[in-house]
Parts: sequence; C-alpha cells; structure tokens
Amino acid sequence: MSGLEEIPDDVISGLEEMSAEPGSGLEELPDDVFEERQRPVKESSKIKMVAAMDFGTTYSGYAFKLIGIENHENIYVKSWNDEAGGGCLPSEKAPTCVLLEANGDFKSFGYTAEREFSECEDPKNLRFFKHFKMILHRDQGLCSKTTIKDSNGKEISARLVFTHCIKFMKDDLMKMVERKKVDTEFKTENIRWVITVPAIWEEPAKQFMREAAREAGIEGDNLLLALEPEAASIYVKEMNVEVHTDMNQSRLSAFSPKTKYMIVDLGGGTVDVTVREVLPDRSLKEITKASGGAWGGLHVNQRFYQFIEDLVGNKLMEKFREQHPAAQLDLERELEQKKRNLTGDEQKRILINLPGELIELFEKTKGKSLSDFATSSGRYREKLEMKFEKLRMSLDVTMDMFKPAVDSILRHVEELVLDPLTKGLKNIILVGGFSDCKIIQKAMREKFKDFRVVIPQEAGLAVLQGAVLFGENPLIVSERVSPFTYGTRQLRYFLDGDPPEYRTEIDGTPFCKNVFNVLARSGQTFRVGQRVTTEVSPVKPNQTVMPVNVYQSNNPDQMYVDDDCREIGTMIVDMPDTTGGLDRIVDVSLAFGDPELHVTGRDQSSKEKVSVTIDLLKNN
Repeated sequence: MSGLEEIPDDVISGLEEMSAEPGSGLEELPDDVFEERQRPVKESSKIKMVAAMDFGTTYSGYAFKLIGIENHENIYVKSWNDEAGGGCLPSEKAPTCVLLEANGDFKSFGYTAEREFSECEDPKNLRFFKHFKMILHRDQGLCSKTTIKDSNGKEISARLVFTHCIKFMKDDLMKMVERKKVDTEFKTENIRWVITVPAIWEEPAKQFMREAAREAGIEGDNLLLALEPEAASIYVKEMNVEVHTDMNQSRLSAFSPKTKYMIVDLGGGTVDVTVREVLPDRSLKEITKASGGAWGGLHVNQRFYQFIEDLVGNKLMEKFREQHPAAQLDLERELEQKKRNLTGDEQKRILINLPGELIELFEKTKGKSLSDFATSSGRYREKLEMKFEKLRMSLDVTMDMFKPAVDSILRHVEELVLDPLTKGLKNIILVGGFSDCKIIQKAMREKFKDFRVVIPQEAGLAVLQGAVLFGENPLIVSERVSPFTYGTRQLRYFLDGDPPEYRTEIDGTPFCKNVFNVLARSGQTFRVGQRVTTEVSPVKPNQTVMPVNVYQSNNPDQMYVDDDCREIGTMIVDMPDTTGGLDRIVDVSLAFGDPELHVTGRDQSSKEKVSVTIDLLKNN
C-alpha cells in the first residue's frame, strides 16, 4: 500500500501527526525541541567559482567570482553595452524577456529578444514574454503546471519560460568565464550557483525557481537561493557608508558591530525591506521579518503607459502594438528612461517623445491632430502641451503617476522605523534599479530627515554582487526571522473553549481535530541551521508513506487550521518498514533559519535517516 489513501475524517481529519497530550502544540516552543544542525552546503574547499544570477522583474544580470585563483579576486559582472545600444538604459543588466519559437524552443533573451521580436515581419509566429516574474508573487495557486500568456495571448508552461531564461544566463556566463582564459577546469561540483529571489516570496515560489533551475542544468546541491534584500545587505555591510569624525575630520568606513541598518530594495516588480544588525563577528542578524509589496518601478511605467492609452484610446493603442512592435518598444524604453532620470524643462514640465507611428495612426484613424486633441480633451487638457512628437506634461501630472508607489513605500518604511525592534536605526540604504529614480530619492529624504538615506554607487548592482558574496560565504547571515507562522494539523484531547465543530470521538474519548501544531511563529528568530523537530506516526499499521500537510498563517498565535491559515504544501515521509505497526515514530526536522524551508527525517528506533521530501507545488 502507498499509504496515500484518504484518511477518514471521523478518525483523524487529515491528521498528519499523532499526539494525545493536552495542549500539545499550543505552548511556547521549549528550547529542547531545537537542534543545531547546519544545512549541508557543498564543501567550500571544492568550490572554485561562485556564479550568481539576479533574476529581476524588468532587468536581469549575472556575475561570477573565481575562488582561490591568483589574479582573479574581483567580481566579474556581465556588460550588455553592445546589445543595449547606448542611451540611458542599464548596461549591466538586460531586460528580463525571452523570445521563443512557435513550438516553444528558445530563440533569444534580453535586448536581442526585444530587437528580434520588434523587427519580425510576422510577430505572431514567435512567442514573446516580458515582466512574467510577477506571476510568482501573485499566484497563490502556483503549481508545476502553472501557465503564462505570451504577447499574443497564447498560454505556455511558466516553468518552461523560466527554465529557458536561467539556462541562457547559465550558458552565457560559462562562455564569459572561458573568455577570461582562466587556466582551471571547472567541473559541475566546482561551481556554486546563486539565484536571487524576493524575500517576500512564499515557499512555493522559491521551490518553483529551484525546479526551473534544475531543468536548466543546475542541480540542487549546487544551488543556493539568495533573498534579494539580504544579498544587498551583505554587499552594503562592507561598503564605506558609515560616517566617523576624528580630529574634526570626517571619514567613511564600513558599518561597525551593533550597527542596525535598513535595506530598501526598490526593484522593478516588488519592494523588499529588511533591517539588519552587524554582530561582533561581522555576520548579520535579521531584526525584522521580510516585508514589502508590489510597488516597484514597473507600476510607475504602467501608469505612464495607461495615461497615454487613455489619451489615444484603448482600441487604437492595441492596433498600434500589433502594427508597430518596434515603435512600441521605443515607447516603453522612453518611459523607462524618463522614470529613472526625470528632469523638467525651465517651466517644470516633463517631456515624453511619442513615436511618430502612434501620432500618425491617431490622426489617420481619428481625422484630427493629436496635439489639438490632447490639449482640448480629458481631465489633464490644461496641463498638457504637444509640439511635434514631444508631449509636455506638467510636474503635478507626472507626480500623480508616481504617487501610489511612493506613498506605499513611504508608509511601509515609516511603520518599520517606528517598530521598537528597530530602535537605534540610523541608516536607510536604497538599492535596486528603482532607487535611481530622483523622485523616490527626494521623497525618502524629505520624509525621513532624522535618518541618513544613502544611495550607494552602483545601487542597481548591490543585489547581484551581494549574491556572489553570499555564495562565497553562505554563513555570513547567522540569524533570520520567520516571515510566517508554520505548522501542521494535529489531533489532541478536546479542551474547554475548543470550537464544538472540531470535536470528534475515538473509542468514546473526545478529541479536537484541526488543531494548528505550531512549528515556527511569525517574527520568531532562528539561527542558521536551527531546526524544529516534530514526531510523525502512521495512522494505519501497514502504511509505508505518510503525507503531512504544512500550513502557514500571518498570526503568531494561530490555534486552529481554519480560514486564517492556508495549506502551502505536503511533506512526504517514507516509512517502508511496517514491523512496528502504529508504534513507529519518525522525527521530522524543519530548518527555518535558512532562506528556504528544508526538511530531514530520522527513524526514532533505528536512528537511521528517513527520506522526507516537501512538495510545495501541487499538480492538481
């Protein structure tokens, strides 16, 4: 028997862990349930190279560092100058977009994908994907069969698209290494790969990225996932950003031990915020759990784009996209440049260069001048001016495009600086591509005048270079905070105050089903490698596999498996030896101090390791 049969509700209600102790799982977690056990990381002595990919919503890049090889101590970052074509677009990153053949085979990535798609005579024969990473942030129904739509509205496997992107960057990075003519042969076991993910992602999204990486040729033992703001905090920790005054002279140095600092990672899709403290051994301790939201720079671009679409009309804009993909790309790049380097003319107006193809299409379709229409219609008519192909917008109209994202960021940062846990915080560090935006910089400095708001040089590369440093020393972060409350469903004796609908009887004894057995609480600090151990027993004497559902909640005091929590996955515990019948017990240990949730198992009687896997991507 597989042991995966449905367990009758009147017996165990999906119970994964047997316990008959009153109050089990509800008390504060005692110290003796913890084990210090470092997650196995490939021995550093075998590592000759750390290769990191910063997989962003709008832009991606990669870098590597050779370990223990003379004259190659620097971090090498891929430059996309030749493909970017100059201008204000970032050359150390490429657009996170991929072009596939009609059958789903890979064609190109980044700037090349944009160019080939825009120049194609019949784009419907190709499949173009852009800004698709956000599906992993939004989709609570994420599974291995999740699909995304291409630019033509046709669906395809999301994991295939992510796999193509990772594989391209992996292969291209190895070509870059070869061009360095390093006199060293790199085998698979000599390379530690690091892929960045938002800290506010949930566990299923992280597993999705890991599985896409595996399909791209990066095996699990060779891969670490780095939380984006955490990677940036590692990079910033050693930068000269702390001000000291000696003999009436100021100097800059790296952060001293006991210093707290906030990292605000302003990305294209999400904004991730973390507060760290430098410990005496210069490792990092997470002070507050990862937080943030979908307030990245992409949303400002979308508001600008929606403004233009409202101006010319939805149907006309759709026609423009279909007939002029190259001009559409030019418009998107124009909006990206203006957002990053926003400056007004002498009358405080913002200039946007509209594509000639859009203006011509409007005038041909509407039979009137776009210039006259823009300045005579709509709620912004008195604040717009158009001459030739330049649309001039008043500064207050422009600020309206930024307002939702800026307000959300300021409000969230304010909540954190008022948190008692962040007492003593003086430095707020802005990183990520959106941190280049002058409007964001000004708003942060005006709102938080009592803090040092620092935008380091190459702020857009802080996450990428920090990911390399994390790969070089995965133990550089010594303590992390659990973002959620995690637990399993449990059966225990029925107590006064338990909901009557959760009452069930076994052999005449009243039990309470649907009890939330807390393994880790939201906001609880865990040391790296620290594990929580829970006992798992079979519910049938001949059961060989035990499924254990894992739940998460935002409530640190979650008591029951109800509407305030949700199932995020299932642990599968192998129990092949049925000799002990119902008396068999497996100790399942979960590590909450690592960037990802990891599980291990050990038979309590034989002390032998037991296979435990966790499936966070259900195929249903």
